[in-house]
Amino acid sequence: MKISSIDVFCVRLPFYFKFKHSLATRAFSENLVVRVCLTDGTVGYGEGVPRDYVTGENIDVAAETIRQRYVPRFVGLDVSNCAYAINALEGNFEELRLGKIAQGAAWCALELAILDAVSRAHDLPLSTCVGPLKSSSIAYGAVVPFCGTKAFLALLLFYKLYGFSTVKVKVGRNLEEDVQRIKLARKILGPLVVLRVDANCAWSADDAIYAAERMRPFGVVSIEQPVPANDLSGLARVTGLVSEEIIVDESLLTIEQAQALAESRICTGFNIRLSKVGGILAAKKMVNIARDASINCHLGAQVGESGILSAAGRIFALIEAPFKNYEGSNNRFLLKEDLTQEDLTVGWKGYGSPTRGAGLGVTVNTERLMRLSRTCERAVHLANTVSSTQEGS
Repeated sequence: MKISSIDVFCVRLPFYFKFKHSLATRAFSENLVVRVCLTDGTVGYGEGVPRDYVTGENIDVAAETIRQRYVPRFVGLDVSNCAYAINALEGNFEELRLGKIAQGAAWCALELAILDAVSRAHDLPLSTCVGPLKSSSIAYGAVVPFCGTKAFLALLLFYKLYGFSTVKVKVGRNLEEDVQRIKLARKILGPLVVLRVDANCAWSADDAIYAAERMRPFGVVSIEQPVPANDLSGLARVTGLVSEEIIVDESLLTIEQAQALAESRICTGFNIRLSKVGGILAAKKMVNIARDASINCHLGAQVGESGILSAAGRIFALIEAPFKNYEGSNNRFLLKEDLTQEDLTVGWKGYGSPTRGAGLGVTVNTERLMRLSRTCERAVHLANTVSSTQEGS
């Protein structure tokens, strides 16, 4: 059984409302979807969400990377079982030096599509191939973006009524306003809800230390990415001087960065997002690095993930549980249209259970995929032609 073709789709998913943080404001997400077809007719899908301010990838760069660099390596490749596919993915990941280069979204989309296709071909859940499951369920936390006072209140009340036990508030534009928002969040959510903040690179080290002091009376337990991604000395200073957990996100893109952060111990938490770091296999390595260094692991998510990536994040979370916090699966809350027939939206109290069925456990609505695709280009055809060329070289 071989890979016969790989298709690349650039999909625009509109939001119900604008999602704002200190690095970006967006009313839609441009996502990269990859479709892998095997010679036995099996089809698998994967997704990545390129963000140029995170990994330097935009949608066109990521799509071209797949077409030009990755497709020739995989079309015609023998993927007779999950072990073959994983070995091929890990080998090419190393050859392409992706453990050192931030190109996570493109590789994530390709990797997930291959793993989905191969596990479907053998009628196995993807968790069987990359697992096993360590938990039967998880509880997601909620995120509050920058918004007006009325929207802020409405979101907090909704999250409280829905039963979320963890809420993260985006901060960083104006400290006085941020402190008032945190004070209000604590008042509405009550004393038992875990309250976190995410600055998205907005502060200097001095600002972060002062902000932590100002927010401490309201029981904030963690501060995510307080300083710019490349300000590692500032990060070290913040981590050394504040008592709250200091989580890296934009500073954590590659396995090499994970190793450096763990060795230097300049943070106390990793926010691991599949699309950012390059898929499940790379994310698993990051979890091992973190836990060996007694660093907490958080499951992160890109704003605007469809059900494809939500399913992958759910599977990853369940096979690597427990995490300090889980984010994602906001599909019905945010997206006007999703790409999957199944609804991966978090349940009551943030509950999330394993997907069912082979592969990722979701069914892609192909009509919707085509309609929402800005571009849809056939990357490579005819596996026998490619494999013959490889054999003759």
